Amino acid sequence: MNQAMQGLKDDDLRNIGAYIAKLPPPFPAAEPLDPARLERAHTLIQQHQCNFCHNQDFSGEQNVPRLAGQREDYLVKTLREYKSNARRAYDASMADVLYPISDEQILDLAYFPARLR
Repeated sequence: MNQAMQGLKDDDLRNIGAYIAKLPPPFPAAEPLDPARLERAHTLIQQHQCNFCHNQDFSGEQNVPRLAGQREDYLVKTLREYKSNARRAYDASMADVLYPISDEQILDLAYFPARLR
């Protein structure tokens, strides 16, 4: 993203941000829910306080991204990248939170917000 934005002026970046902020949220996954996966995800969310930074409804705010309704495959990829430090957050909290979480748990964590409406 940094490379794609090189050369843009601050006003350009503000205009792009304002445009993106007005886009409607994505539609959540539509297949039937798996109660066991939802429960495992809920437990992990409570344990690691994911809904503290991302909000109770996972709507995000300011520099904390919206997770509700995002594509599950994107969330899995992003969580794996934070865990491996291939992707950097504004602070180290994501890597710290994900350090003890297994790949199977990452799949459950991505499952939950992808289905929020």
